[in-house]
Amino acid sequence: YNEQNTSLQASLDQIEGALSQFPDSLASQKQQAQEGLSALEAGSSQCEAGIAQLQDGIAKIQQTVNTKQSLLAQKEAILAAYPQLEQAYSTLVASQNQYESGLAQLQSGKEELASAKQEIEENQAKLDQEKKTAEQKIADGQKKIDDLKGEWVVLDRDSFYSYRDYEACADRMDGIASVFPVFFFLVAALVCMTTMTRMVDEQRTEIGTLKALGYSKGQIAMKYLMYALLASLLGSIIGCAIGMFVFPYIIFYAWNTMYLIETIQFEFQPWLMIGSSLAVTLVVLLATFLSIYKELMEVPSQLMRPKAAKAGKKILLEKVSFIWDRLSFLHKVTIRNIFRYKKRFFMTVIGIAGCSALLVAGFGINDSISDIVNQQYGNIYHIDASATAENDKKDVSELLKKDPNIKASFEEKTLNVNVDVAGKEMSATIHSIPLAEQNSFSSFTTLKSIDSKEELSIPKEGVLISQKLAEKKDLEVNDPIEFETLDGQSIKTKVAGIFENYVGHQIYVSQATFDSWKLKEKADITYLLQLKDTSDHAQELLGNRLLESGDFKSVQFYSSLEKNFLDMIGSIQMVVIVLVLSAAALAFVVLYNLSNVNISERMREIATIKVLGFTEKEV
Repeated sequence: YNEQNTSLQASLDQIEGALSQFPDSLASQKQQAQEGLSALEAGSSQCEAGIAQLQDGIAKIQQTVNTKQSLLAQKEAILAAYPQLEQAYSTLVASQNQYESGLAQLQSGKEELASAKQEIEENQAKLDQEKKTAEQKIADGQKKIDDLKGEWVVLDRDSFYSYRDYEACADRMDGIASVFPVFFFLVAALVCMTTMTRMVDEQRTEIGTLKALGYSKGQIAMKYLMYALLASLLGSIIGCAIGMFVFPYIIFYAWNTMYLIETIQFEFQPWLMIGSSLAVTLVVLLATFLSIYKELMEVPSQLMRPKAAKAGKKILLEKVSFIWDRLSFLHKVTIRNIFRYKKRFFMTVIGIAGCSALLVAGFGINDSISDIVNQQYGNIYHIDASATAENDKKDVSELLKKDPNIKASFEEKTLNVNVDVAGKEMSATIHSIPLAEQNSFSSFTTLKSIDSKEELSIPKEGVLISQKLAEKKDLEVNDPIEFETLDGQSIKTKVAGIFENYVGHQIYVSQATFDSWKLKEKADITYLLQLKDTSDHAQELLGNRLLESGDFKSVQFYSSLEKNFLDMIGSIQMVVIVLVLSAAALAFVVLYNLSNVNISERMREIATIKVLGFTEKEV
């Protein structure tokens, strides 16, 4: 439009120029110019219409540009979302596969369910049939039970091994307690008497002074009696506290290494405390009174003088010239002094004898029990384990022979029986041994006579019993013995021999004799085992193998029995240590007291001997 306008303006200028140059033709040209102007105006209208169309086109172009930009933005958003689209597509594919797999499993499950339903129906029918058969058997069994006359079997706590074992331990302690306190009491009374006698002798001058000042005999005696009373009461309180709480605590926890008893229950026993304290106090008071009575009978002037030494005299040994003439002078003086104070001499001998008896008894108990384990599990038993079979199948022996850890085995029959001992039932075990296998049995168990210590053989008639069983029933060889099976069947036979044994009550009999009893109760088949490896791990593996085979109902390893026995011995040793330490303390007090008294009474004699020229070593 601008270009056309410029062109038209140029045309107008030319026209005006032409008009000026050509006046003649001006009108025509002016006419032409006006026509051109009309045409120009028409073109201007067209131009305006074109401009409007151009602006409309520009708007459309702008719209197109905006649309393009929007599409570009959408494209970028689509490109950004494309990875998520691919991931979603992968998830869709995996889900599709999982769906198809689950559909296949569902189909398989439906088939299994149908099969299981069919199996359940079959089993239900079988169960109904078996239930019907079982109900019939139960009904038949109930009818048999109703027809039987039942018998109640009542087991009290004496029937339980743990209770009986703990009771036995308590009985052992009771046996010790019935002996040791007597010696302790006698020695303690002796010490008290010696101490009070010495005290009175040392205070003769003071007693004579008190009598000379007018004090009565009762007042003077009360001084020493009150001293003895207070000392006795104080000692009784301390002794009762130690005896009622400290010693029981030590002994209880010594035994508790074998048993599971939570805590010790202390029972306050006033009558025991009063009785023991009263006994000690009376003995001390009596010793004090006897010691002071003789001094109170003397006159004050005699008491205030030093006590005259006891006159020496010939002793019985001097009449035996064969011995007396061969003694040195020092030995003669010593022997005369020993018999010069007979009271002190016998008190010293009795005191030392009592303490020695306590010490020897304590160490004797320890020595007596320390070798039991070696005797029982070394010299008597030569086995490492025993296994009780479920039945007597022949393949059980083959199983034991094939086991890599079993060196040798021996088969025997065992049966638990009850033996009446003073009205109480005591459990024992019968071992049935075939006579043909006597030599093989000897390599597993050695039975020695308690008298001759010779090895005993299984008798053809009668039974061999352990020494403890023989002691409890007071039996000798060839005496009759009777015992009962657990179902009440009585067995009578004779004692063919008594063998050494320390654990349990055992009875050995020949297979022929055992079969002749025709017992109703079935005996257990027990295998004695000797192992190649006796470590805990090897024994655990062997026990698992035997029990998992289903042919054995129990397996017992003798290492555990030996450990339990050692624990029991350790408990007894702890008690013995307490007793020995107490006895040693008492022995020290006795020796110190009596030696001190002996020397203090002979100070003048010692001085005289030193004046005569005896050396300190000789004195």
